[in-house]
Amino acid sequence: MNIKSLLLGSAAALAAVSGAQAADAIVAAEPEPMEYVRVCDAFGTGYFYIPGTETCLKIGGFIRVQGSFGRD
Repeated sequence: MNIKSLLLGSAAALAAVSGAQAADAIVAAEPEPMEYVRVCDAFGTGYFYIPGTETCLKIGGFIRVQGSFGRD
């Protein structure tokens, strides 16, 4: 019985030591905040930076509508 008690005591001590090491806090670095819409002043109004790059982009256009009324 003495050997059995010694083995159980050793196992309990080993579990206590490994459990204490697992309780350490893991510190993770916070991610850098990202600006999704950043104005590009290099070309004037209406240009925006593409996220993650230094490229400017302007999206624009127009719509043309034509209608007629009456007889042909």
